[in-house]
Amino acid sequence: MKPDRTTGRRQFIAFGAAALATGCQTSPLLGNFYEAVRFLAFGQPDVEITRQLIDKIPYASISAKIGRGPRSLLVLGRMERRDLHWLSADRATVVTRHGRVVATAGFPENIRATNSLSEDPLGESPHRLARTVGFSRTVDIDKGNHYGLPIESTFTPLGAARIEIVDLELETVLVEEANSAHAVDWSFHNYYWVDKLDGFVWKSVQHVARSFPPIEIEVLKPAAI
Repeated sequence: MKPDRTTGRRQFIAFGAAALATGCQTSPLLGNFYEAVRFLAFGQPDVEITRQLIDKIPYASISAKIGRGPRSLLVLGRMERRDLHWLSADRATVVTRHGRVVATAGFPENIRATNSLSEDPLGESPHRLARTVGFSRTVDIDKGNHYGLPIESTFTPLGAARIEIVDLELETVLVEEANSAHAVDWSFHNYYWVDKLDGFVWKSVQHVARSFPPIEIEVLKPAAI
């Protein structure tokens, strides 16, 4: 599958998720949908997530994988402005904003909140980055009661990268984010594969905690926003 235009591709893939596209809404079927997702995605070990399976799900969806663990399927539960709340079959939650993980729930260590202290380059045309730029934020982490933990980061474009997400070929720009939380002696790198035409984050590898490996996220069906 390789449509000619990025916007057309995203609109086509997102068509089935349009019901969750505006305001702060919760799917009326979500309560019963957990079991359906569990059956479709986790009915047997290492089941493959296919485009056919994705098309059957009437909601925006992502896949997530932590370290070498199994890949999980999450559906869009609700939207709050630019914050997308993705829910797994076992009710773990990942909240993203412009592709960045800004909150989690149901993990051994969770980000409770993220506060941007400057404009996040992920929301400001990351595909057009021509030089290294900086970003500042604070996060609240439940383990160790770290509230208002400052994190300084720099973004560097690494060049063009072609990726494939479940039979969908994508032309992207790979962007590296080097992060430092000096207060807790924590340094790490995040990576984002952003669409070369509009900067949409299709794939990312992000560190959300010090106690477990980074989470790899791929957008299967974009939210219609």
